Amino acid sequence: MRRRFVITLLAVVAAGVIAAVVVTTREEPSPVAGPGAPPPAPVTTAQPPIAFCPETATSDRVRSPSGLDGKTEPRTPSGPHRLAYFVVDEKGMRDFSDTADGYLPMGTSQQGAVQVVVCEYPKPTNERVGTCDGYERQGKPPLSVAVTGVQYTYKAYDAESKRLLDTFVLPGTRVCPSSVTTFDDVPRAIEARSDYTAVIGRLLPHLRM
Repeated sequence: MRRRFVITLLAVVAAGVIAAVVVTTREEPSPVAGPGAPPPAPVTTAQPPIAFCPETATSDRVRSPSGLDGKTEPRTPSGPHRLAYFVVDEKGMRDFSDTADGYLPMGTSQQGAVQVVVCEYPKPTNERVGTCDGYERQGKPPLSVAVTGVQYTYKAYDAESKRLLDTFVLPGTRVCPSSVTTFDDVPRAIEARSDYTAVIGRLLPHLRM
């Protein structure tokens, strides 16, 4: 901050030129940004999402950049085409490609660069759709637990162009744990899970052609 020095003459005596001088300082005001000046841009270090899946099932806006950048390639005239599978929910975006891989039939492949991307969006309905019966507990009678419904929306994309290939909705399927051994292992309810067999069956035309 700059200071301006001001010299003030206080007195002059006739017998001689005797001046009393007082030195004062005055602070210059700090510069203020004009009313039209833009605010400073925020600095972000957030990592991009692992895939370009839209944030919600109703959005058509794919995300960029994403962790798939540089890991895709155009689909060839004939398959098979490699599939990458992601779940998007309140926990964020997670890679379930290894799980989906176990449901791929003969004539499909998980080798090479990603060519088809599927984004899964679960929406619990909280409706009772069945039960999981016969929970075995050591030394106690078996239990039955309610299964609640989940509606799953799927969006399939060409991985290289990010062009939407298909979108569809399927209900979840009842999947029951085989057994539990302690009281804490018994859930109050079980949510219906994604029906991978039905999903892969719907996607086969995009994976083979």
